[in-house]
Amino acid sequence: MFDPQPMAERLLSAHRPGDALAGMPDHMSPTTVLEAYAVQDALVTLLATKHGEPAGYKIGCTNAGARALLQVDHPFMGRCFKNGIVSSPAQIQASEMHMTGIEPEIALRMGADMPTKTTPWNTQDAAEHVAQVMPAIEVVESRFSTWPAVGPLGAIADNGVHRVLIVGRATSDWTRESLDQASVLLQSNGIEVDSGTADNVDGGPFGALAWLANHLNNRGRQLQTGDIVTTGVMCKIYNGHAGEQLIAHYGDLGEIQLAIE
Repeated sequence: MFDPQPMAERLLSAHRPGDALAGMPDHMSPTTVLEAYAVQDALVTLLATKHGEPAGYKIGCTNAGARALLQVDHPFMGRCFKNGIVSSPAQIQASEMHMTGIEPEIALRMGADMPTKTTPWNTQDAAEHVAQVMPAIEVVESRFSTWPAVGPLGAIADNGVHRVLIVGRATSDWTRESLDQASVLLQSNGIEVDSGTADNVDGGPFGALAWLANHLNNRGRQLQTGDIVTTGVMCKIYNGHAGEQLIAHYGDLGEIQLAIE
């Protein structure tokens, strides 16, 4: 029987100041998606002692560009932690990370549970269970030196390459159409470096949320009231560096300010 604990402990030790991993040793490597999520679960338990209890989810590779970069063919999820969901403006220390991937996203706060039901959740169902929306930047960090060629099992085991989630002002004044048409412009030190739209995400933010709800239900779990879900990068993953002052502009939704020290 597969034991996820040794790989989870290896991944934990790879967090700075530990060295990044070149790969997963054969004798402890997951060989299926279910085993990779078992490693993730064990790693989340270890990380929670430092970062607080899980308070939400990240959904990764919800657009074609991100999937091509990571060489995967399906989305995946990871957990966000209470102490790792911070408000804009925020600062992060590049020296504490192996890499600093910047992902402008839209985050959702759940207004109701999404338990297992007789038919799969769809985009409209998902939208009806959201209380608030907010602009966000997910900072992603792989604990593998081979990034971005980590593969789906490595990305899943490594808690979906999640590091921290920066969120802006939450609003209840939204419609599904306004979110699906949302856009973002990312600036570094006052210079535009990328832009994108919410429809770059598969099915828009609520399509991604429906995927997560079904994924969790298939594993005997569910989204719960109050959970925060960040729904995937709206443009390309931007490689951040120390000395950058980043601003992600989301129009009427507001902005995220992030300093990389």
